[in-house]
Amino acid sequence: MKKTTTMAMALMLAGAPAAMADNILQIDIDALSAEASGAFSESFTGTLHIFNNATDADLNGNAEILDLLVDGTAQGTGGATTSEFAFDMNISFAGGEITSGSLTVAVDQGGSENTYTASLAPTSGGAILDIGNGTFLVGGLTFNGLFADADGTFLGVDITRWGSIQPVPGRFAQIAFTPNQDNIDSDTDVDVFIAVPTPAGAAMAGLGILGLAARRRRA
Repeated sequence: MKKTTTMAMALMLAGAPAAMADNILQIDIDALSAEASGAFSESFTGTLHIFNNATDADLNGNAEILDLLVDGTAQGTGGATTSEFAFDMNISFAGGEITSGSLTVAVDQGGSENTYTASLAPTSGGAILDIGNGTFLVGGLTFNGLFADADGTFLGVDITRWGSIQPVPGRFAQIAFTPNQDNIDSDTDVDVFIAVPTPAGAAMAGLGILGLAARRRRA
């Protein structure tokens, strides 16, 4: 398990306000597998694939959705394990900046699959922060976020306010990617943030790119 990390990430879009917008849905996922296409650095060019995997002996099958949070308040809906959800994220980089990508979170809720998908926005000024000891923080903005659900909930949380105005903007924060000699980390954490644009918030601007204190809860 990774040690708890508190890090004010300095990866900000030029001119983007640091304040968070209201109406933020956060999906907190731990212990995912991540594999880079080559040696990782702040100037990385290549692809990073992040996913949950229960079958490959070289990878961790212990991925879990710890909880959903609404405006920072935990909803107590965590505990979805690898067999109950699927996560797949692909990020393309050029010189340490994101050029494109996508993410999908799909949850099996009693035989009914609810999904959230989004595209990754290109960055300006870098998307990778080297925090030492072989560990990197990665994050960026998302757009065209879409829910596909059968009952208006995601892990039991009412998502009407997001689903009714989609596509929605957001961001992701991939915390503490520590690749081994094969460019793989089987214990990678990701937080996905989904915003409701508000008249006062301009949520896309308010989210910035990674103006957050990334606080992990695992010891």
